[in-house]
Amino acid sequence: MSIHLEQEVADFSERRMRLATAITDYADWLDRQHGIDAERTLRLADTASSLRQDKLVVAFVAEFSRGKTELINALFFADHGQRLLPSDAGRTTMCPTELFSSPDDAPSLSLLPIETRRREESLARLRHMPIEWCRVSLDPTDPRQLQESLKKLTETKAMPAVDAIELGLWNSDDASERHQLRPDGTVEVPAWRYAMVNYPHPLLQAGLTILDTPGLNALGTEPELTLSVIPNAHAVMFLLATDTGVTRSDLEIWQKHVHRHANYHVAVLNKIDMLWDELKSDAEVQATIERQAEEAARVLKLPRSRVFTVSAQKALAASIRGDGALRVRSGIESLEYLLAHQVIPARRDMLYHAVSREVMSLLDESRLDLSARLKRSSDELIQLTQLSGKNREMIEQSRAALQKEKDSYDATASQFRATRKMVQAQGEHLLSYLSEDTLSAICKNGREALEGSWTTRGLTSGIRQLSGQMSERIMQASQLADNMLDALDQAYIRFHRLHRLPKMQVPRLDLGAYRNRLDALSRETEAFCKDPANLLLEKRFMIRRFYAGLAEEARKAFNLARMEAERWLRIALDPIMTRIREHKQYLDTRLASLQRILENMGTLHGRMAQIKQEIGTLRHEKTELARIAEQLTV
Repeated sequence: MSIHLEQEVADFSERRMRLATAITDYADWLDRQHGIDAERTLRLADTASSLRQDKLVVAFVAEFSRGKTELINALFFADHGQRLLPSDAGRTTMCPTELFSSPDDAPSLSLLPIETRRREESLARLRHMPIEWCRVSLDPTDPRQLQESLKKLTETKAMPAVDAIELGLWNSDDASERHQLRPDGTVEVPAWRYAMVNYPHPLLQAGLTILDTPGLNALGTEPELTLSVIPNAHAVMFLLATDTGVTRSDLEIWQKHVHRHANYHVAVLNKIDMLWDELKSDAEVQATIERQAEEAARVLKLPRSRVFTVSAQKALAASIRGDGALRVRSGIESLEYLLAHQVIPARRDMLYHAVSREVMSLLDESRLDLSARLKRSSDELIQLTQLSGKNREMIEQSRAALQKEKDSYDATASQFRATRKMVQAQGEHLLSYLSEDTLSAICKNGREALEGSWTTRGLTSGIRQLSGQMSERIMQASQLADNMLDALDQAYIRFHRLHRLPKMQVPRLDLGAYRNRLDALSRETEAFCKDPANLLLEKRFMIRRFYAGLAEEARKAFNLARMEAERWLRIALDPIMTRIREHKQYLDTRLASLQRILENMGTLHGRMAQIKQEIGTLRHEKTELARIAEQLTV
């Protein structure tokens, strides 16, 4: 592992934590200013928590025997002085394997039995069912124990061929797989469906998550990997072998599972050491490697700059032995540079923009609010200074003018309460479009539509119905939100024009991303159903699993849309109510102050001293807010 890569991951982690701390500081600042403005504080707490838990996910995808696990060892774990993950010939990881670090749990290997494929629950749900997993403790200080424990990732088991077919683990119609059938009617299949390795490595502790996905079978029979896990990865390394080039199965994986879905993907032509011919010059060897890379780029329709040539095995050996020249020749440094200077900065920038959208608008609002409070206090101080030495009649006139202003304000606030009541009623109607009951009914209808026809045609019809009904509800909610926003805008403008409250701009409820996600799931279904490999009668199990994966993803999108709508409703109503109460309290305080002065002229100077102290406090808070804002932009 290069120092640059380690430093970039550490910097990325440090920046995340610094942003999270600044957001928490801002939430505390808000709490001091507006103890009743709970919605903004809650939003900020959620944002800070998400930042602290954010992971940089790098997925490695390939057919079997492409050296994928060895590349993971070479890139991230060479400083162990041995292979962390098993990658010997014929003894490589047999199931999707996720490597991460969780400080809340002891180091461990968690394995999900292959038989859980029969279950309806998704991988995401099974994660929260510890009883379903086999857990092996890991001792990071004992290399032998670590190595022996992780060998479980390579385990296989005998399974009746009929069961293997049902679970999508063996295809009797594939001539290349028929030889696997044993005389006793069994075939060898992976023992585990999914594995999670919680390991305290510095890169993993800094927020890196590595996903090792083995083979076409694992991808084809786990829809969740292709519908959610791989598309959500921040980078995908697609491995090829130099000795085979781009095979038909490689191309199938690339076209079905990588290039249409991944955020950032590159091809890695591994095992270039097989072309290191001592009877050829270095220039001739390099020319041969270059031809292979150009051909891979042509077949995959990638720019040549997105195809990397490496020898993972030589890179690992060079790192362990301290052979700098061999490490350079292995090509591993180009991949490290890619991760350090492209993938990680891209994720860092994405996080910064997400924080900017979520937090900066609130900060701007706080600045305006603080400036308005400073102006109100200054205006009151000026008024009291002007009244100093005046007679009671002048003070009574000021009190009467202020009372008139308060009466006008109370009338406007009363109008707004009527608007708010109407908007709240519409909000309940809006949420009914996105309610759990609505979702359950849609899912029930979709499932019933498929019960009589577990075919690709039935699947297409079922998911179209599911996503279509969800999209319609989301669109109805969005249209109602637009109508509500128009009413709120008029109310906010009235407060600004008549009473000089800071302008408020509530964003529109944008649920487009969730509708787009549902449309994408429909396209995934079309692609799945057009695949000749999925038209066979024996694929009924696969169709059920694929539908279950699609329905789970659609449910996620719908639930996220509801959460976004609930959040938007609070944003639309709560902040203005806070400001209405604050301004009313300000007017009440000024009226009470003038009344006390009328009753006892000696209290005027005491009130002036109090206001000066308040102005000093507000200026201090303004300085503190500026410090927090600076931390959020560094």
